[in-house]
Amino acid sequence: MSVGNRIRSLRSSCGLSQPALAKKAKVGQSTISDLENDKKSTSAEKMDAIAAALNTTAKYLLTGKDETFQLNKEQIERIEFNENMSKNLDFHSKKSPFKNILDFNEIDEVEIKYFDQLPISCGNGAIGEIMESDFKVLKTNFQPLKDRGIRPNDCVVFPSIGNSMDPTIKDKYLVYVDLSRNTVKDGKIFAVCHGGLFKFKRLYNLPLGGVRIVSDNSIEYPEERLTAQEIIDQQFEIIGWAWSWQAMENW
Repeated sequence: MSVGNRIRSLRSSCGLSQPALAKKAKVGQSTISDLENDKKSTSAEKMDAIAAALNTTAKYLLTGKDETFQLNKEQIERIEFNENMSKNLDFHSKKSPFKNILDFNEIDEVEIKYFDQLPISCGNGAIGEIMESDFKVLKTNFQPLKDRGIRPNDCVVFPSIGNSMDPTIKDKYLVYVDLSRNTVKDGKIFAVCHGGLFKFKRLYNLPLGGVRIVSDNSIEYPEERLTAQEIIDQQFEIIGWAWSWQAMENW
């Protein structure tokens, strides 16, 4: 496992987005992005700050070994899952309302959280609280998740609101979101929190850690561009990758 994979796995297990980790470690988001993509190294001082924000050590991030640091059970399970989805893996999360143990080669259906009342706001640091708020449980076919390497605990469902992503995602569609994938991949749709508001948007990387925010309904919702600093200032946070959606009709 590379340095980038270790940082990404620990960040996900801590429930932090790239902007949130950058803010906590007091480094630029571009630094986090470059490290996770194994593009560039960084100074020892910044690596120490990032390690502290992830409750680990720089030695572990760099080498994967540190006798003074012990991963907790959930972090170990996440890293093992990311390394080899095809193996028979059991996982247990004390926060999970679902089955304690899943055999990924035998299970057909899984239960995932459905937030039928999308929160009005999602201010900085509130994503974790939202994930613990009232939700319903949906059963879904496990195969599509397995094919995409998505853990059931990382998959949630939100209803869409408004027509900014029309015609792709219409109002009140059910949108499946992978919380573990919150790094921009050009052209993919993500659930985001921007200035305290939930949105579904297509995202594109811009130079120096910036991001381009695009609505499919571009006539009514012009695209936005944020620099790395504006991402922090405007509390722009990627919640997860919107990988599937279903139409819902109203009477």
